[in-house]
Amino acid sequence: MKNFNGNNNKLNFLLDDGTKVNKFMSDEIELINKFPIMVSGDDNIINIRLDKKEDIEKFLKTNGLAIYIFGCNNEVNIGKIKCPTNPAIGLTGLTINIGNPPEDTIEPGVNRYASNCKISIGDDVIICGARLFLQDDDSYINIGSNCMLSWGIDIWCTDVHTITDLDGNPLNFGKSIDIGDHVWIGRDVKIGKNTKISNDSVIGWASVVTKKFDDSNVIIAGNPAKIVKRDINWDFHDLQNYQLNRKNFNE
Repeated sequence: MKNFNGNNNKLNFLLDDGTKVNKFMSDEIELINKFPIMVSGDDNIINIRLDKKEDIEKFLKTNGLAIYIFGCNNEVNIGKIKCPTNPAIGLTGLTINIGNPPEDTIEPGVNRYASNCKISIGDDVIICGARLFLQDDDSYINIGSNCMLSWGIDIWCTDVHTITDLDGNPLNFGKSIDIGDHVWIGRDVKIGKNTKISNDSVIGWASVVTKKFDDSNVIIAGNPAKIVKRDINWDFHDLQNYQLNRKNFNE
């Protein structure tokens, strides 16, 4: 596969029957070569969950997901997710970056590799427009299941550049971003390094998350974001259909 450069890099499709598919026919390899995946380095693993083998070709023909890995010993685990795209209204799907290629930097020829990093996304997640970015070694982003992400979202577990004390010692290492199950992230939200959002929570439009929130069932909003309402939950349906479904259920 021409877009995998290095040694012992693996693309695995994990099926519901327990099968791991990592040997591909020539037509599947052709589709993989056209798919926006780029891996440069050694011992990187991409795992993608699907229902059945027939879904592999369908997956490789869809738009909305791009994966770029530059470094070694990184792992990307993607559950059964949906990444709708609609350029007219700004829906861009999901882009995953671990490290950056030299041509994306302002220092020609300088690699910004990241190693020993991990990104995991659970099942039944809808991502309309988000970029996940890891640049610091040994860092991770975890997104649980049943989440809904709007568009214009940046989830960056790095500052990319360095902040030091007056003796030149680095201060701003990115280590982790944890997003729980059933979290709704609104449009244009920015989530920075070393943060946490707990289960069943909502992140308000254009909020900037800069710290850990251990409480679940909360609305978090603002810049910097803070808890503005407690004891809430949320549903994927719009208000009219939610009320109609609830009425029918109660009758």
